[in-house]
Amino acid sequence: MTKVLFISPYGEDYLADGLLHGLRSLLKENVVDFPKCAHLYKNYVQESKVKLYGNGFTLYGLLEDIPVDRTEIDFKIRNGFFDLIIFPAIFKNFGLFIEFLPYLNFRNTAIIDGDDTPQPYGYAGKWWREPKWWFLPKAHQQFLYFKREWTLETIRHFWFKLPPVFICKYLPTPRNFRTISFSIPEEKIVKNLPQKTKLFPKHIVDVEIAKRIPGSTTSYAFESEAEYYSDLQTSKFGITTKRSGWDCLRHYEIAANGCVPCFRNLDDKPKTCAPHGLNRNNSIIYQNYDDLMRQIDNISEEEYSRLRLAALAWVRENTTIQRAKNLLQIFKLDV
Repeated sequence: MTKVLFISPYGEDYLADGLLHGLRSLLKENVVDFPKCAHLYKNYVQESKVKLYGNGFTLYGLLEDIPVDRTEIDFKIRNGFFDLIIFPAIFKNFGLFIEFLPYLNFRNTAIIDGDDTPQPYGYAGKWWREPKWWFLPKAHQQFLYFKREWTLETIRHFWFKLPPVFICKYLPTPRNFRTISFSIPEEKIVKNLPQKTKLFPKHIVDVEIAKRIPGSTTSYAFESEAEYYSDLQTSKFGITTKRSGWDCLRHYEIAANGCVPCFRNLDDKPKTCAPHGLNRNNSIIYQNYDDLMRQIDNISEEEYSRLRLAALAWVRENTTIQRAKNLLQIFKLDV
């Protein structure tokens, strides 16, 4: 059985946490989260869970706390015990990456960059401000580097922000770069399409739209995941936007609850940037309130049914298990 070491980030990280959920679902105790990613387990204290980002909805408190051997990690790394070593949040755990570097190679190491920023590891301001970090090894030069927010600004930072953005589309892309995105647990996806009783949910993240919809709010509207999901399940459409980054767990939550995602200015998203596969075939792309309502008013029941089935198909291709399978297949490892 494939053995994976998962170098856990400190605190919540949607991309890393979704990936660990998928890997553990597939490989059980053969995935070692080090240190233990406590907030993913069912025995995580409920009072602490509500303090997590997003009130701890969707990803947290789901895994069984099975026995996992987290001893002698250094010894095991030095002696090739693990088939794959994952750094799932390189901005946060680059110290351990540097420490273990002599024992890493192209075949056994995955670097994940799930930060909201398009800046790559080693080229963001935090590294430029510290002279002692200027000559740290660059992860993308030696290992496959999976980046979520991959834009022209990413390429521009490799050139120390000297070229203008429009020139960056002509500059070479790092050969080890790969795309990656958030994911959602399969058990959070509705089995059957729910009955719809209203147009929009209470929680609307687009400020312009929220101002025009009576009773809506841009802040967290629910104290429990069940209430949040129920509100989405009774709504025909869910509103989402680019926030700090283009990818957001809300995109997946909307589709998973049988809504049609309505995504502001999604056409502006670079193709290399997550989310992947969300487009006009499974969502509504709008520019402002008037554009959104015009499109909604012109959608027939038949077209609405097709859109939400397509959105559901999209989110089923983006489960945590599917994301973990994709990563393991890239490294030609058994599931």
